[in-house]
Parts: sequence; structure tokens; C-alpha cells
Amino acid sequence: MSEQHLVQNMRNGYWRTYPIQVAERLGGNSFLRQNTLPLPFSFTQGCSRKLKSSLLGGSSRSLQNVTYSSTSRLVNELYHPEHDVENLEGYVPGGFHPTAIKDTFCDGRYKIVHKLGFGGYSTIWLARDQIRQRFVSLKILIASASRSSNEGSILCLLQNGNSSHPGRQFIPTLLDQFTFAGPNGQHLCLVGEPYGCSVSKSKEDNVDLMFPFKAARSVAAQLVMGLSYLHDCGICHGDLHMGNFLLRIPNFDSLTIAELYDRFGKPYEVQVRRIDEKKPEPHAPAHVIYPMFPCLPSNEVTEPEIAISDYGTSFITSQTPSPTLHTPTLYAPPEDFFQEPITPVVDVWTLGVNLYEVLGERPLFETLNWDKDDIIGEMVSTLGRLPERWWDSWANRAEFFEQNGEWISDFKRISTPSFRPLRQRLWDMGRGETPEACKWDVAGGELQDLEDLLRGMMTFEPAERLTTKQLMASRYMVKWGLPTWQSQRVKRGDQKTR
Repeated sequence: MSEQHLVQNMRNGYWRTYPIQVAERLGGNSFLRQNTLPLPFSFTQGCSRKLKSSLLGGSSRSLQNVTYSSTSRLVNELYHPEHDVENLEGYVPGGFHPTAIKDTFCDGRYKIVHKLGFGGYSTIWLARDQIRQRFVSLKILIASASRSSNEGSILCLLQNGNSSHPGRQFIPTLLDQFTFAGPNGQHLCLVGEPYGCSVSKSKEDNVDLMFPFKAARSVAAQLVMGLSYLHDCGICHGDLHMGNFLLRIPNFDSLTIAELYDRFGKPYEVQVRRIDEKKPEPHAPAHVIYPMFPCLPSNEVTEPEIAISDYGTSFITSQTPSPTLHTPTLYAPPEDFFQEPITPVVDVWTLGVNLYEVLGERPLFETLNWDKDDIIGEMVSTLGRLPERWWDSWANRAEFFEQNGEWISDFKRISTPSFRPLRQRLWDMGRGETPEACKWDVAGGELQDLEDLLRGMMTFEPAERLTTKQLMASRYMVKWGLPTWQSQRVKRGDQKTR
């Protein structure tokens, strides 16, 4: 092992490799889960599900083959790191607010009962609204981001949009917002409805990595409707990925706190330890809380209800002439790779990449790391040759392709130098590799309609991509997505009235 001290972990078809000090500073396994690197298709092609399950099993919270040296610790660290919690180095002036179970906000109205999650700019808590007698989520932003955040104003704008639009229901409702002073500064707190795990986590908790095919169709339809509503309101999300699509927990608000703890576990805390052995207070809590992990394996989700979350990097298109895109590299559109202007259609491309993963078992573009050149190569393999201006300006194209578009003969990248077009990837997505075995209605045209939809969403030229209105009117949505979602609604309504 070199002095990089690498962390490696394989779970559900993903290798994860990071310098240990980076992994620890960025949130341990939670960071790794959010930045998973897909195992190329060829590595598991032909494996039986039983063998694949054996190869790819194990706890996602385990770290394997770890080496760590005290010499790798960064000199400015204040705290001993902990996995699966926020980066403790964020507990400084301008950073996270130290929060504990039973803390209250807004003159006692909101009482903390558990932790829901965290990110680079916030921690998210489950609280009990003592006035409305319901559970709510509190998203507490770091102090330095609270001053400039427009997330609250964007959620307010979305809340006041067209209430008859079918996509409105897939956007979180802002119930309240307030600011308060803490030891690390002034913090903005956004109050919303609590949701369960992400679509990404739900898939990870199922060895098959897939939703039932009708549930997958419904999720896809809900995401298209939700994005349509965002764009109708003049909002570009700018950070669409599987971790930002959240599943609603059925009957969650009917639970008492005791029932909540019985179902999901009581808050688990670990002591915060400073490297200099001083007390962590007041800038950090005495103990840090591990998030509640609602277990919703995708194979058990038959009537999904989703929400598109996290508007911290979203922007109002008419007021943002030169936006910055924050989409994870694997989902980013080609114009971002080639430094061309960012427009709302970046969301359309990104959602197209996500829909493939929602509907199947694995990502659309597959590389052993998130190397941008490898991803561009995957784009060409899947969708064809780039527009000439990008083809000619791609600095490392010669490592993949000849000028005429053929793979180079002396290929030295770790991936396989062969074209695997979108149609082939649809057969490879885990729903059956022949018309007879496929879960999709191949004879009825579903596979073709899905291919047409994804090609329209992932057209290289931004100006030629489908708009969200065209997505809503697409044959896939009209014949397959919307009817499945509507059938689910009717069934759920029938169950609620019994």
C-alpha cells in the first residue's frame, strides 16, 4: 500500500477508493455512499443473481482493506473524525450549529427528537412541532451559508406556483423558516415535512438494486412531473441526483415518539473528542448524533411517493445569467464538461441519466472512477459522436478515439474499448435481456418509447433537448408512466377509505 492510505470498499457493484484522510474529513462512509463509483458492466456481465449477490453483499457501513497512519492526519484538524456523521471540522465559527436531542427552537415550539441527515452546508433534524402536534424536519444551515442562501425564497416561490400542476405535489412544502443565534453565528433554519430515505439508499438496501417495475415507472413519472413544475416556475434545480430524490414514509406522522424509536431506533450518540483534549463546547456539541436510517428496501416499495429535495444550489433562471452547476460529475451534461453556458436544460439531461438508474439496477455511464474523460467516452459509446466543436476540443480524445470516431488500437484505459449503444444498455439494465424475459412491454412498444424519451433528454446539443412540456407529452409518459402513477393513486385512495 502506498502512502496514499487508500480506503476500498465494494458494495452492490460499486468500488469506492479514497485517501483515508479525505474520506474521514468528508463524512466517512456517508461520503463514500454519496460518491460511489460504478463497477463497469463487463465485471458482472453473465453472473447469476446468486453469485452477484455473494460478490456484492456485505454491509454498506463496513470499511475494508483500510490502512491508516497518524502521519496522514492534516495539521489543522481540531477533532478526531467519526464516520457516518457530518464533518466535525465544520464545528467552528461560521459552521454547523451544535444541536442535541431535546433542544428546542422558536420559543420551545420545535423539539429535536432525532437526526435525519447532514450535508456540507447543513444538518437536518427530526423535530416535534408542539403547536401542530406533528413531526417536521429542521434544516439548519451553517452560519456562513445562512447569510447568502436563497433556498428559503426558492421554496416560497415554488409554494406559490400553479397549485393545479400535477408536479406540485412532488416539491417539499416550506412550513416555516426562522433565524437564530448560536455559538458559531447566525443560522437560517428551514422547516419542512420529514421524508424517509433517498431513492439511492432504497436501491442500495436491496440486493437486486431495483424497484418493482411498476413502482419504478411511477417514480420516473413523478420525477418528470416534478421537474416540469420546477421549470414552469422558472427554477433550475441544478443538482439532481439519486440522493436528492426522497421517499415518503407511509403513516409516519401518526407515530408517537416512543413508536418512532421502537421502529427506527433511539438516537445513537458518540462523544466528540478534540485532538488537543480540550472540551468541544461551545462550538461543537458534547456528543454527535448518528442519523436515523429508515429502511425502505426498493423491492418492498410498491406505491412510492417521492419528493425532489435540496434547493441549496438551485437558481431562478431569469435572475441568474451565469449560474454554476453543482450536479455530480457522473450525471453532469456535456456542456458543463466543455465550459459552455449553463441553461435550464441541464436538468433535462441530468434527469435522463437518473431515470435510467431509477428504472434499472445500475448507472447509465459506468467508470471505475469519476474521471471526466472516461465519462465523455461513455457518452460517446452510448449516444454517438459529439458535436464537432466538442470533438475537436476534447483534449484527451486521442486516448479513446481516432479522428474518424473509431476506438484507438492501443487502448490503455481500464474500461473496455467497445461501443454499447443506448438500446443495448436498455437490455442490460436488469429487466430481462430478451423480449420474452423482459419486464417491460416490449411488444407494446415500451422499450422503444423509453429509448425515444431518453434520447430526447440526452441530446448533445442543449437547444435540441426536449423541454419539460415535451417530456410530459411524450409517448412514454402518456402510455406508460402516467397511467401507472394514476393507477397507484387510485389504489392508495381505495386503501385509505377502507
